[in-house]
Amino acid sequence: MRPYFLLVSVDAPVSLRWSRFSERAWRRQLDPPDLEKFVLWNDKHLYDKDIGITYMTDRAQLRLFNSSSSLHDFHSALEELDLADERRLRPGWDQYFMQLASLAAQRSNCMKRRVGCVLVRGRRVMSTGYNGTPRNTKNCNEGGCPRCNCGEGGGAALSTCLCIHAEENALLEAGRERIGEGATLYCNTCPCLTCSVKIAQLGISEVVYSQSYNMDKETASILKEAGVKLRQFLPPRNGLVYLQRSSITISNDHEVFNQELAL
Repeated sequence: MRPYFLLVSVDAPVSLRWSRFSERAWRRQLDPPDLEKFVLWNDKHLYDKDIGITYMTDRAQLRLFNSSSSLHDFHSALEELDLADERRLRPGWDQYFMQLASLAAQRSNCMKRRVGCVLVRGRRVMSTGYNGTPRNTKNCNEGGCPRCNCGEGGGAALSTCLCIHAEENALLEAGRERIGEGATLYCNTCPCLTCSVKIAQLGISEVVYSQSYNMDKETASILKEAGVKLRQFLPPRNGLVYLQRSSITISNDHEVFNQELAL
């Protein structure tokens, strides 16, 4: 079996699948099953010990939830997903380093959020970091940082936080002499204002992040002034993906209007 294989599963609400199945039966001049019988068939198809396909769908890299109203809509949604994107099977450099940053984040002990960082130069990893309390101190998730454990809002009371940020850990590990010019910092969350100042001081050339943070504008301003490129990385969509644009009717005493939501 070759390793370059993309497993995709397609599912839909059982009521919708029953409706589609019934319409197909009518077109063939057959009597469709009632809903109860269809559900029993469905359960056997999915969960039977010998023939059930659940063990396969659970392993799918991409799980499509198809509530499309027509084949045309379904095919259009598939085209937008670009299933043939080779990054789904062999990640590009941005995706590779961002996945390493996400892996580093799993080591975080911070009660507020899990952040991971990778410092790269010439496509070689110089250091990694994750957020949490300093070495030889009690972990944040064990009560080591009162600020993180008391439920302060994001960006509030940072002066009392005892956790070292992922970016700080990576920069401390690498050191200024090793960083040099042309280094790129990958972080699964956009750096805060404090970290962005240190990033600029150490001469990082580019910062790539995945998730936004509530200080993005301030961070972007500092890094732009310092000549550091900042950009967001968006990987190909994986996991559970909704394929239908659903029209939801919202009403009040005066008017009724439709709001289009991308599911």
